[in-house]
Amino acid sequence: MPRYFFNVRNHVDAHDLVGRELPSLDAAVVEAHADIVDIKRARFETLGGWTRWSIEICDDKKLLLKVVPFSPN
Repeated sequence: MPRYFFNVRNHVDAHDLVGRELPSLDAAVVEAHADIVDIKRARFETLGGWTRWSIEICDDKKLLLKVVPFSPN
């Protein structure tokens, strides 16, 4: 099963060093959306302003596969 890495991007980047094994890129996108909900729920009052936030999904070679924004453009 492929391993996907979920790097959170905003004014400070947080790189996923462990990744997750998932069956497909589509499954990784679903996971990214779930992560976004969790992050917003946990940090909404202190961070806000989600327009510059995104999750970059990369493969095990660090190749960017998909960018999932925190809020629609």
